[in-house]
Amino acid sequence: MIRGVWLAFLLWTLGGPLRAWALWPYATEPASTLPEGTYSVSVGVGRTWQDSRWLRGGRGTLWTLPEVEARLGVGPHAEVSAYYEYLAFRGGGRSAWVYDSGDLRLWTKLGVLPRLLRGLSLRFGMKLPNASEREGLGTDETDVFLVGLWEARLGRLELNLNGGLGLLGNPNKKASQDDVFVWAGSVRLRMGGGWLLGTEAYGYSGPFGLHRKRDFATLAAVVSWCRGPWALSLAGRRGVQDALGWGWVLGVTFSGR
Repeated sequence: MIRGVWLAFLLWTLGGPLRAWALWPYATEPASTLPEGTYSVSVGVGRTWQDSRWLRGGRGTLWTLPEVEARLGVGPHAEVSAYYEYLAFRGGGRSAWVYDSGDLRLWTKLGVLPRLLRGLSLRFGMKLPNASEREGLGTDETDVFLVGLWEARLGRLELNLNGGLGLLGNPNKKASQDDVFVWAGSVRLRMGGGWLLGTEAYGYSGPFGLHRKRDFATLAAVVSWCRGPWALSLAGRRGVQDALGWGWVLGVTFSGR
């Protein structure tokens, strides 16, 4: 039994580089990168009903109009990406909507010994302070992340695990930060007819967490239908612990060269 598990691990991790399956709207990042010179652009819209005062804006309804993600393969085992969203929020018991820019996120992903250890990468990046703290939809802080990525495949099944460090600026105390462990995991299954089904969990944990509150975690289920360079995706999400709330996101992805 142990030899069989070890052999499966070797088959997954030794050999040439993996190539990424459909990415957005997963929060879990695969270790594989886009081929050099190829790109993908995703545009979507999401809605979340929030039950927690610790989430952006507090209790109420949050729209992302739109969510935009762009990726570019810049080397044999390197990829850069950017994510942006525009926010509309209406708090519980209020009739007025609040509109604000979301935070721009910039990432770089690099393979770790890609010819020897297939399925291992490092991803580092930052969240810029675009969203306003005054409206409660941002922190006006720059956050920095360094995350290790692991990916394994067996036939039509793909497993992704992420773990690393997040340095979150603390808006409640000058020159202070929250150091948290960020994590994510997903399972994806490629079906016939271009269908891709997946589920994931992601969040962060630490001695304090953002705003010195408890840990956050979210569960999600994703359905994608791929046709040529296009992919149509729908995800449902449910927060647990301090991230109480549930919602959905729907959008399209185009991949090209």
